[in-house]
Amino acid sequence: MLHWCHRKSKILFLVIITTCSIYILISSKSDNRSKHKKKGHIAANDLPLILWWNAMPDDYGSTSLCDWYFCRFTTQRKHLAKAKAVLFYGSDIDISDLPLPRSPGQLWALLHEESPRNVAFMPYHEWLQHFNFTSTFSRYSDAPLTTYYLPKIENLTSPTYVIPVADKSGQNNQGLVFFMQSDCDTMSGRDDYVRELMNYVTIDSYGACLKNQQLPDSLQEQQHDYLNNLYSPEILKLIARYKFVLSYENGICYDYITEKFWRPLTVGSIPLYFGSPTIKDWAPNHKSFIDISDFNSPKDLANFIKKLDANETEYNAYLQHKFNMVKPIGNERLVKELRTRNSSLYANNFFQSFECGVCRKLYQNPIQIQMASEIHYQCPHQPVYPRMFGKVRNNEEWLSAMELGKCQANILNRFLKRNLKFTKDNFTKLLNDEMILGKCLA
Repeated sequence: MLHWCHRKSKILFLVIITTCSIYILISSKSDNRSKHKKKGHIAANDLPLILWWNAMPDDYGSTSLCDWYFCRFTTQRKHLAKAKAVLFYGSDIDISDLPLPRSPGQLWALLHEESPRNVAFMPYHEWLQHFNFTSTFSRYSDAPLTTYYLPKIENLTSPTYVIPVADKSGQNNQGLVFFMQSDCDTMSGRDDYVRELMNYVTIDSYGACLKNQQLPDSLQEQQHDYLNNLYSPEILKLIARYKFVLSYENGICYDYITEKFWRPLTVGSIPLYFGSPTIKDWAPNHKSFIDISDFNSPKDLANFIKKLDANETEYNAYLQHKFNMVKPIGNERLVKELRTRNSSLYANNFFQSFECGVCRKLYQNPIQIQMASEIHYQCPHQPVYPRMFGKVRNNEEWLSAMELGKCQANILNRFLKRNLKFTKDNFTKLLNDEMILGKCLA
């Protein structure tokens, strides 16, 4: 009987301990929920207001939940003074239409996934230093878009569009190299290089630039809506028929990598790449593309790819991301980036992801105010070209455009530091005066 009482006391003790543990656990979870509810309660009554200055429709407005944080977004400029942050889309910036005067402590945030070819003042410190949050292609921006044009890692490893080497270029009088661009005479000298390369190797050009082939009827309409059809099955099947694909960016900036590089890798063709000087940091493997910068001329490049064309084993060595079943991607930096990046960026939703990045920053306590710099963009201040025998025909025009951009950035910096609204006439007069005096070249 004494033994049973002792055992009963022991059981009772364990029950009490277990009950207390459960109570503490539930209380802890309840407390956490209360904290989150409190955040929501505070946000619901006093939401940070974020103003889109350009790019969004006039009637745009939303209340968004970013993690546990709420923010209000609007395009109504009458709320400028109350806005905790102002958002800019780089390609739509109007120099003479900036949100001035800027309220103390107000954050400016910049979103730009494109190169500066149409916004010549963008790469300069004098302009960039006025932003506190950036989302650009640079790995050093606050919300990098470096791999934005690669939808998912399976694009690189899936054999869906791969065609056996024997069935690629050379069949039905098809050229060895695929090229399709309708953005001609770019600041990277693309047309001039391809025109010279055409003297040494057969290139099928489907776009408006150097056109010598007609797209199939099914792709004609898609070409007019190019950005929404970057990875359509029809275009991928066409690219897959070629051994080599000219993947030549329209602008040269560190980490600026577009679909021009990723699409050939998706279909199992070899990109002939010119663009980002850091491209080796992002390629699937050491041998997965051919860097045009490694060659002294288009003729040397042509000779090299002709040798690859004649050697199936060596050609296939560039396709390990398709054929290696154990470790298709050897670049750990790329693997880590693809696994940890913000998934909403790659669902055609990088505007919303940018919004949330700024929203979360406003909830920092205290808010860490930082100024952007050229490392957030990393574009050379002068046009960069690969080596070729001829000259880039519009080199002087692009050189002048970049020099003008530097001058614009300097003048913008002075206006922004004064924190007073200015007109287009004010800006244009000062720009013209400084160009006449040669100060833009200083």
